[in-house]
Amino acid sequence: MVDPRAGHGGWTIAWCLAALTAGVVYLQPPTPWMRRGVVHVAPDGFDGWLGGDRRLAVRTIQRGLDLARAGETVLVWPGVYRESLRLRHGGRAGRPLILRAAVPGQAVISGTADPSVSRRWSWQPVGPRRYRTRTPWRIDGLRVDGVMAYRARRASDLDALCRRPGAMPAFQMRGDHQLDLCLPQGRPPQQRRLDVNRRIPARRRSGGHQVALLWVEAPHVDIRDLVFDFPVMAAIQLWNTHHLRISGNAFHGADVAIDGSTGLRQPHQLLIEHNVSDCRPLYQWRQRGWLSWGEVYPYSNCSLTWIQGRDITLRHNLISEAGDGIKLSPLGGRNRIDANVIAFTTDDGIELDGAASNLEVSHNLVVATWASLGISPVSTGPLRIHHNLFLQQRQNPLTGNGVWLKLMGGPIHGVTLDHNLFLGQRLAWSVPDSPVSDFSLQNNLLLLVDPAEAGFHARRQVAWQDNRAVVLPWQAWPPPEQGPPALLALLESGGGDGPPLPLELPLPILRPGPAWYRIEQDASGRQLKALLDAGWIRSR
Repeated sequence: MVDPRAGHGGWTIAWCLAALTAGVVYLQPPTPWMRRGVVHVAPDGFDGWLGGDRRLAVRTIQRGLDLARAGETVLVWPGVYRESLRLRHGGRAGRPLILRAAVPGQAVISGTADPSVSRRWSWQPVGPRRYRTRTPWRIDGLRVDGVMAYRARRASDLDALCRRPGAMPAFQMRGDHQLDLCLPQGRPPQQRRLDVNRRIPARRRSGGHQVALLWVEAPHVDIRDLVFDFPVMAAIQLWNTHHLRISGNAFHGADVAIDGSTGLRQPHQLLIEHNVSDCRPLYQWRQRGWLSWGEVYPYSNCSLTWIQGRDITLRHNLISEAGDGIKLSPLGGRNRIDANVIAFTTDDGIELDGAASNLEVSHNLVVATWASLGISPVSTGPLRIHHNLFLQQRQNPLTGNGVWLKLMGGPIHGVTLDHNLFLGQRLAWSVPDSPVSDFSLQNNLLLLVDPAEAGFHARRQVAWQDNRAVVLPWQAWPPPEQGPPALLALLESGGGDGPPLPLELPLPILRPGPAWYRIEQDASGRQLKALLDAGWIRSR
């Protein structure tokens, strides 16, 4: 207590002591023994606390990451966290730093601005179903009532898109501060829920996506059970990390969910499992006849991963409505893409390029893609692709679906495809400037509309052994949601038992995606749920 006789000087000393005490608490060096190994984060917390329990939680995830040390857990309680995070120190062997949700699936790291930002905008009608407003920064991503809007390149494009049958929400920026919005159906923007991206910082370094919700700049980290929502660009940027596990997370609307294509150092010892990733309604834009393939192609990332590195494993992930489902270019070590479900992509189900060194792709279910496999190109290998199931939806191939192998980009070397089943239009699409060597197809069952040689410039350079190619009209394709019985009936329709399957069904995929994820609660996921329930995979 300050003696009143001390005058103003005494109160000044008291305030200084109070400020010093608060500063010591906020900047206090780590005290793990006070936290019992857990730093709690909650929206109603205070960053001056140490996060030792829920009542003394810190408010921001960044503060939790700054406090935590090797072997500790940053436990994130339910809420929406609009942060751009830098994880600068991690764990060590046997003692990883863990970042996870306290309630799986209910801690959301969001790239959206606070809803109050768009609620303050003043909209003016500028034509049928079109509106205009000024914005405080450039808008690169926008959702209307939870549905991602298409980004048009020019004002004339937006006007034409808005008049097409089956139109969905679309927008276009005029400069950095004027937003035009097309709402083909329903209420005006003042009566809709609009989500827009936060202000994107200026580019400060070369490489990478520049903008990410979480930059991982340390080794021995475990990231679990979080939702990364609408980051516009990358959700997680791997800048300088190894021995990293990313498990049980959901990624919605990311240009690339996990980006390790560039960084300070190439990542290694990565395990990416049981995640779900989508960019809805990317596939529906084209499927309903509103947009052409070329108009949707600028969204051709929207991938779970785009990674270079070594010793990388991707397994039991659920990927839908993507551009490329998985993009992987390993440089060494042992690498696997195993037991994933990839469905409804605009471009490649799996894109493999660069060295693709010591990579094995097995037991994946890949459905309704423009190209099942983009091998564009593979320079080193060995790359083995085996015991996978590739299915196309029943539709006229002239609308642009159905190739198994896309071979382009330069010479391709060291690839083996064996014991796969493919149902689609064409075996391969290749170009003359992409010759192949040490490339073999063995024991595959190919159900094709076109003859195996059609469009396959490198066919004579391929070692062909014990493959079975069956030509049949696309009208005979069974819808994927009818499951294995319909496929087996098709194979037996020619008499006898039909050609033998080159792989065992159902596939040994253990519940793809996070354990907490309930696809039946997502109205836009009905088509995907029907596929998962069709019997192609062993367990959900």
